[in-house]
Amino acid sequence: RLSASPLPLSHPHDLERALSLATRPAEDTFTEDEPPFRVLFVITTLSEYDRGTRGTTSGADRLKDLVLPLMVDGVASMVERGWHVDVYLICGFETLSESRREMITEALPDGVGFEAWDDAIPYFYEKKYNGNLKSDDQTIELASHGLARQHRFVVRDKLLDYDFFLAFEDDMRITADHVVNFLEMSVEIDRLARMAEESPDGKIDVPNAPEDRRRARGTSTDKASVGNDVVHDPMTAEQLRRLWPGFIRTEVLDTRELGTSHPLILGSNPKIDHYKWKDHVPASMGYEKEVGTLDPTVCCGVPPGRSRTPPDPNKDDLLLWETDISAMGVRLYPGEIGWAAAMTVEDRADVGSYWSGEGGVFGPDMKRPRRVDALLGQQAGWMASRSQILYFHEHACPGGFLPPFDGSEWFHDSLHTRNGAVEFWSGGYQLFGRCYFNRILSMDPKRLSKQLLYHASNNKQRTAKSDKFVRFSHFLGQLYTVKERALKSLQG
Repeated sequence: RLSASPLPLSHPHDLERALSLATRPAEDTFTEDEPPFRVLFVITTLSEYDRGTRGTTSGADRLKDLVLPLMVDGVASMVERGWHVDVYLICGFETLSESRREMITEALPDGVGFEAWDDAIPYFYEKKYNGNLKSDDQTIELASHGLARQHRFVVRDKLLDYDFFLAFEDDMRITADHVVNFLEMSVEIDRLARMAEESPDGKIDVPNAPEDRRRARGTSTDKASVGNDVVHDPMTAEQLRRLWPGFIRTEVLDTRELGTSHPLILGSNPKIDHYKWKDHVPASMGYEKEVGTLDPTVCCGVPPGRSRTPPDPNKDDLLLWETDISAMGVRLYPGEIGWAAAMTVEDRADVGSYWSGEGGVFGPDMKRPRRVDALLGQQAGWMASRSQILYFHEHACPGGFLPPFDGSEWFHDSLHTRNGAVEFWSGGYQLFGRCYFNRILSMDPKRLSKQLLYHASNNKQRTAKSDKFVRFSHFLGQLYTVKERALKSLQG
């Protein structure tokens, strides 16, 4: 049985309560009156065995050799903190056999509940963009893209049973460190929003911010309400409530098989050292001495002996391919958030940052990227507390975040591809597009390390174009260059 007694629907300070439960000592979780921090971890997997596509080996046991070790890694890190964790596996294949169920439950730590929904791919009638059937004799068929939607039904049904929810694709390594950091950032954002609501002018300033001597400010070049030169402007409660602690996928450079023949490090002039926009925004690596380096063990410190994930990565082994510096901005935010990178967002939703291309850095014709697929920054899932999910559903997201998805905002059919592809549901793109949240990545290396999620299939470095890749340490150095330019702009 997965859940215990239902929890209250709301709490005066739900996020603070969740953080308190998540961070209290493990030995206290069963001695206090309040129950342990309850987490539901929903994982969606399309295939039990690899199909040989996207750099995988046909017939490889994906469930046993990839999905299960990651599941155990993450759940064990949470149970060690005294959390009560249950796992819900959504399967795109027909049957999860009894022997495979036993394999999973025996591998999970004691006390962890497990439930599976197999054959979970929904059916649909494929339609044209205008909503009409593609042909008069259209037949019902499997909507493989709809598997990514199914976790929302699970979350809706279990909403009262847990404090916190994780919903991710099957090859992502999610640990307790990611959850705690997310809660810490969420609590701070919520605290600042409440301070703004209570202030006389409805705004909150950055204390002791550098003086802004600019006589003129930039204006929007699209549907954003602000220009691309925002460094530390005051923020309203509404703007703060649009901030969201983001995640982004990473891989570990794997040279075990190819050695120096790996396409990213091949030759005397390796591609990984000539990343895109390097000449326009060079990496300021002084940050490593001033504030520290990325910690690769947080995201990617897996035990040795696993075929897809090399052990003992160093900071320069972490790879980024989901976006690049041209899509990023930086900003000095109030409170403990401090300097953070702003990821690409719908123009109408943008609360403001100093864009890396401000001042014609990338040329006079370059506009700030908004909905460019190659630059969106996939995170392969989302996490949230119960109150955050209710906020999505009742306030932030047109048409709601949870089923039944039957309104006009969904074109009366949530499986219609106009609503978005797999990433709309599983990658959180609904939140960062339709729901107008602005994802931020801390520029503190220690905290940013907890916003990197290991794509443990580790196959993009073999299948994606080499010119898409940059070392995360260099990418963070580029962000520090943009920070330096933002500060310099204040001098007028």
